[in-house]
Amino acid sequence: MLVLAVTFGGAAEAQDATPATTITWNGAPQFEWGEFTFKPRGRVLFDYVSQDVDRATNTDISASESRLRTARLGVQGAFTDQWAYTAEASFGNGDVTWNDVALTYAPNDHIEIKLGNFRSLSLESMTSGRYITFMERGPFSDLIGADRVMTLSARAGGDNWSVVGGVHGDSINDDPVAGDEQTGTFVRGHFAPVVTDDVKIHLGAWARRRDRNDDSPFRYRVRNNTNYGDRYTDAGSSLLGAGDRDTTYGLEAAGVWRSVSFQGEWAQVNAELAGGGKADARAYYVMASFFPTGERRNYRAADGEFGRIRIQRPLSQGGPGAVELAVRYDNADLTDFAGVTTAGQYSAVTLGATWYPLSHVRFMANYTTANNDARTAAADVDVETLQFRGQFDF
Repeated sequence: MLVLAVTFGGAAEAQDATPATTITWNGAPQFEWGEFTFKPRGRVLFDYVSQDVDRATNTDISASESRLRTARLGVQGAFTDQWAYTAEASFGNGDVTWNDVALTYAPNDHIEIKLGNFRSLSLESMTSGRYITFMERGPFSDLIGADRVMTLSARAGGDNWSVVGGVHGDSINDDPVAGDEQTGTFVRGHFAPVVTDDVKIHLGAWARRRDRNDDSPFRYRVRNNTNYGDRYTDAGSSLLGAGDRDTTYGLEAAGVWRSVSFQGEWAQVNAELAGGGKADARAYYVMASFFPTGERRNYRAADGEFGRIRIQRPLSQGGPGAVELAVRYDNADLTDFAGVTTAGQYSAVTLGATWYPLSHVRFMANYTTANNDARTAAADVDVETLQFRGQFDF
């Protein structure tokens, strides 16, 4: 790590109350003035997507697009050993939206209180988009609605476990409307029973209760393992398929054995519908990845999350970088939503290949074949998606 120390003034000024400025480098410069630190952060994702949509009605669609998937810029740092902050925004299509915006208080290594706009549920959803194995989070995250929302949480944990709970509101980006915003409560726990140099095992569970109050009803729908194109498995926005309240339960499991890893999650949504009555939805996925170049997925046992991989021989040191190969199966079942033609079942297989030439750069290719089986065969939709990405972050 490159370290530069910059001190202004001579010996007499060294006794001044203003602390020296220290600059360290870790993907971007981090500035330190005594107990205060400041570091810029961001990411840029360039995508190319080609999609073939095969409808049972023979109204097929083929489309492709080159696009700036994400451009983000933000800051992070700390006030003291106990207080930290993060603020990051996305820029695109002339709009600016907030992503992670949070203030964290950690009086010791085992307790943390956090307030802001952030994710708090599901192993895949909580793992940063910079580190997830595939280009997009799968339909599992779409169905459970595990996006960033305003949250107040309290967390207790140790070297290989954690329990966190709190309350939810709306996203910080939601337009203000008259009436009450949605509210929710949640709890998540994880335990890593095995943590060795070669083997790591993760187990987790969570639950959430939401009430829309006067806000828009909850939607239950999934994308085709990409954020490009339409959703074809969808309970709709009518009173038959939208929710007033729901309770969701989730289970997590993952394992890392040297260069091979496995991960899977399951969840069930019990929805109380806006038009009366109830309906359940379920989703799960299983995935596996392998690094033929010898790297390992970076599981952080204290956090119950995956982080940035450590490249053994990056291009900057004359090596080939890292290569990761992965496969994933997804399933989402909305058939319990009666009277909605498109509330069927989704299934898909995704193949992925990623090259990491440097620590903060990666190039990705994903191919997905998906089946949207509706209530009636005439509404079935099959989707094939090929997508590529160039990504760097700091």
